[in-house]
Amino acid sequence: MFKKVLRRQRYWRSRNSEEIVYINHEKECGGIYVTIKPRKAIVKIAEWDMIKVFTSARRLEEFLEELKPPELY
Repeated sequence: MFKKVLRRQRYWRSRNSEEIVYINHEKECGGIYVTIKPRKAIVKIAEWDMIKVFTSARRLEEFLEELKPPELY
């Protein structure tokens, strides 16, 4: 379920890692790295020195939505 959320949020899988890691870059917070483990997703934002662990795909998606800059029309 986590992988589906990450693809929907436009995160790309890193092929250089032995672990399953998805990457995205936002202007406000820099690189966002999401490591997928059994039954959890670990989000790391190096620029903010932040690590969050999610056990719910819905909570992960809500958190990633908050990181996105607002759309300008």
